[in-house]
Amino acid sequence: MSTNREKKLNKSDVRIGIWRFILSFAVLSVVSFVCLFLFFKSYSIQREGITRQADAYKELMARGDVLKTQVDNIYEQMNQLNINKVQNDVFLKTRIMDEVREVKNIMGKDSVDNFKHYAVLMKQIEPMLNLKGDIIKVEYNKKTVLRDLEECMGKVGRANDQLKKDPTRNFTGKRR
Repeated sequence: MSTNREKKLNKSDVRIGIWRFILSFAVLSVVSFVCLFLFFKSYSIQREGITRQADAYKELMARGDVLKTQVDNIYEQMNQLNINKVQNDVFLKTRIMDEVREVKNIMGKDSVDNFKHYAVLMKQIEPMLNLKGDIIKVEYNKKTVLRDLEECMGKVGRANDQLKKDPTRNFTGKRR
C-alpha cells in the first residue's frame, strides 16, 4: 500500500545516513568525553593549587610565629639596653643587630607583601640603636667629666688644706 509519494530509499542513501549518524555520534561522544576529562583535570589542578596555597600559608604563618618570637626577644633586649641593665652595652647592641639581620633573613622576599609591620620596625631599629649608642657615649663622657671634676676638686681641697696651714708653726729651728 505504498503510494507513489513515498519514495523508496536506495541502499546508498541508507548507508550514507548510517555513516552520518555514526560519525555524529562519535563526535558527540568524543566531545562529551573531552568535557568530562577536562572537568576532572581542572578539579585536580585546582585541588593541587589549593593545597600548594594552603601549604604556603601554613609556612607563612609558621614564619610569622618565629618572627613574633624574634621581635619579642629583640624588644626585651632593647628594654635591657634602655634601662642600662647590662654592663656591656656594645655586646648587647651587636646581639640585637645580629637578631635584626636574622629577622630580615626570615622575612626574605615576603617583607613587602606579608610582613609590612615587621619590615618597618626592622628599618627603624638601626637608627634607634645608633641614637642609643650616641646617648651612651654622652653619658659615659658625662661620667668621665664628673669623675675628673671630683678628682680635681679633691686635689684643690687638699691644696687649700695645705695652704691654710701656717708654715711658721711647724718650724723646727731655734726661736729668737
